Amino acid sequence: MTATLLDAPAPRVVPAHRVPQFRRYATGQAVSVLGDQVWYVALSWAAVQIASPGVAGVLLSISALPRLALMLFGGVLVDRRDPRRLMVHSDLVRGLICVAAAAVAIWQPSVLLLVVVALAFGAADAVFLPAAGALQPRLLDPTQYAGGNALTSTVNRLALTLGAPLGGVLVATGGLPTALVVNAVTFGISVLALRSLKPSAVVPSPSDAPKGGLRDGLRYIAGHRVLRATILVGLLGNLGFVGPMNVGLALASQSSGWGATGVGLLLSGFGIGAIVAGLAMLRRPDRPSKGLPGVRRIGPIAAVCFAVQGVAVVVPAVTHSLPLAVAATAVAGLTSGPAGILLGSLTQYATADAYRGRVSSVNSLANLGLTPLVMAAAGWATDLVGLVPAMAVSGGLELIAAVGCVALPALRTARLPR
Repeated sequence: MTATLLDAPAPRVVPAHRVPQFRRYATGQAVSVLGDQVWYVALSWAAVQIASPGVAGVLLSISALPRLALMLFGGVLVDRRDPRRLMVHSDLVRGLICVAAAAVAIWQPSVLLLVVVALAFGAADAVFLPAAGALQPRLLDPTQYAGGNALTSTVNRLALTLGAPLGGVLVATGGLPTALVVNAVTFGISVLALRSLKPSAVVPSPSDAPKGGLRDGLRYIAGHRVLRATILVGLLGNLGFVGPMNVGLALASQSSGWGATGVGLLLSGFGIGAIVAGLAMLRRPDRPSKGLPGVRRIGPIAAVCFAVQGVAVVVPAVTHSLPLAVAATAVAGLTSGPAGILLGSLTQYATADAYRGRVSSVNSLANLGLTPLVMAAAGWATDLVGLVPAMAVSGGLELIAAVGCVALPALRTARLPR
């Protein structure tokens, strides 16, 4: 399968956001993300109340360990089983854990309870995330991939933006048990949405058959010029982005005297920019012959996005002007959307059905699994060389990703079907 544009006339294609089952899928996942944010707030609050802020940080890191250790094997499982069924089972298990943990928390909340729940959620994510990556393309036509990614990106960003304050309200009014019950309800909504889906059947060719499990999947990615390029560039962009946005903003706000309000405004700027970018990517014409608005080649567009973002993430560290810093994070949000959506769509288009779980697991590991390690490295680098040099290195990684988008032929000439 190649990632080149076919110029033959194509029939009118319905945009992804007008496909009923895909809307149900995107809504269910957004509600689940909302519940996850409520849980993270509750986890942090409960850990601080029971023990200390340091314990809260350790617990958040613990929840990422099973994802990091099991993600690749989760992708192998997804390619051997029904991804929709795996997602349903993952949600059901997490929902039951939430209900049981809520009951225990009413009686006697403890750090051990929080550790068990955090580890269980991390292990479930190691299967759920690759399964979601394998299922989504089977709900759409290849010409709808970009619109589908734009929709899920936008609604998930909205859920992330609303989830944290909702979690704060729930924890303040009902404590840890209430937050756990709400999270269980969101898993139930996700299950209902998933059970209503009818993904397209997978009919792999003999050459696509999964042969050797994880090793065969990694060999497939290494030998595929498009996947090799998209994963490499995506990894570089993520390494450059995670440090400034998760560690740099807090440190910049502290050094400039903006306080907690400054951090909130900076994150809001990014969230608004990302939502606007997602909505803009949704505004594509119904006629696929016109393609995505203004998008002909993926590489140059992604290169511009990475380059601008690489500069924008450094601005909060070098300026003492809060409005300028907020504007910079908004620009970072605006540019993160198109790059992620286009590269993600290209990955979906280039991946054979038999390998979607393993490719998704590698992508998820590069974009989510490594995040705690990158955050720790960013904090360590800041202590060692200072905020501005550390954030400049992060911005430099994004600039390298931008160069890769135009230097690697697989990306420079890649186009989506239209």
